[in-house]
Amino acid sequence: MKLIRGIHNLTKINSNSAVSIGNFDGIHLGHQKLLSNLYEVGKKYNIPTIVILFEPQPLEFLHNHNPPKRLTTLQNKIKYIQLWNIDIILCIKFNESFSSLSPEKFIKNILIKKLNIKFIIIGDDFRFGSKRNGNISLLKKIGHQYKFKVIEVSALLYKNKIKISSTNIRKYLLENKIELAKKLLGRPFSILSRVIHGNKIGRKLGYPTANIFLNKNIPLNNGVYAVKVSCLFNKNFIGICNVGIKPSFLHSKKNRFLEVYLFNFNLNLYGKKIEVFLHKKIRNESFFSSIEELKKQISKDIKIVKKYFNINDY
Repeated sequence: MKLIRGIHNLTKINSNSAVSIGNFDGIHLGHQKLLSNLYEVGKKYNIPTIVILFEPQPLEFLHNHNPPKRLTTLQNKIKYIQLWNIDIILCIKFNESFSSLSPEKFIKNILIKKLNIKFIIIGDDFRFGSKRNGNISLLKKIGHQYKFKVIEVSALLYKNKIKISSTNIRKYLLENKIELAKKLLGRPFSILSRVIHGNKIGRKLGYPTANIFLNKNIPLNNGVYAVKVSCLFNKNFIGICNVGIKPSFLHSKKNRFLEVYLFNFNLNLYGKKIEVFLHKKIRNESFFSSIEELKKQISKDIKIVKKYFNINDY
């Protein structure tokens, strides 16, 4: 797979191509349906497949003082898009200049002249171009003129009533409905990041943790969670994590961290990338007046997590 950062790095594709466009925030089941369709079209017609992403995401740029919570970093999007054997990811910088580009110019200057599209696979609510004036009708009209086909993929519903969308997944995560968000994602919500040095508090308590700095824009409430962690040769480990500001120890309430304790694990993770999959929220983050009180609560939390994962001793 080839990653192209910016339109200025894009050279013309000489063969026909199949393209899908969107934020793909979360790579949820709806996105997976799009990617599956894209892969099948590329395979059937033996043409390159291209996913177009935007960084920052359009609403992050347009509402930069109060952007919507974000499910997936660009790094994690790329990781999951790769699973569909997509040939090219084109990441377009969303800025003032690009946001003012008319839908017609976007289609003609980028999709036709640069990408030579033969098929475009999009969701049924797709809007694009300056002031979101572009829609499926416009794509079909221009497609008829320039001989490319628009494949419209309808939204998926969970249990025939809940629309599978990034908006709904953010909503359920912030309502602590972690398992419902998992159903819409098709996998547990996860955070992929590099382990940093912490204050070694967990080690002093007898529960050494791997620490991750959390972006404030992650749609996740503070609290204790049952998790599985992928690290070191993609092996998975079971553990427990705390998301929050460590109120019992730190005076600053500005920075949030995720600290995870893995059962039966003693390898060094500093500087390594890990992906933490959150399966269930156990409780809210709390203040403890003594070390002993905190240690007792951690012991209780671990028992709950082990019961959740159906393990007696790990």
